[in-house]
Amino acid sequence: MTLRVITFKVEEDLLTKLDLYCVNNRKLRSEVIREAIELYLMRNYNNHGKVYGKNAKVVEENLRNMSTIMGEL
Repeated sequence: MTLRVITFKVEEDLLTKLDLYCVNNRKLRSEVIREAIELYLMRNYNNHGKVYGKNAKVVEENLRNMSTIMGEL
């Protein structure tokens, strides 16, 4: 699996909580973020790849936009 570097903005207090969690659990920040994203996606997708929940339309639109952008790269 090829890993890519991404950047995003996060509030200072959330970053502090993340860092404390990482230290206490002896995990890398990137590892915890990847696990959190995987868990979020598992909770928000059904078995057919469709998004469900109150933000389904927004998430589906964002995913379509991301697919379009990735296809252009």
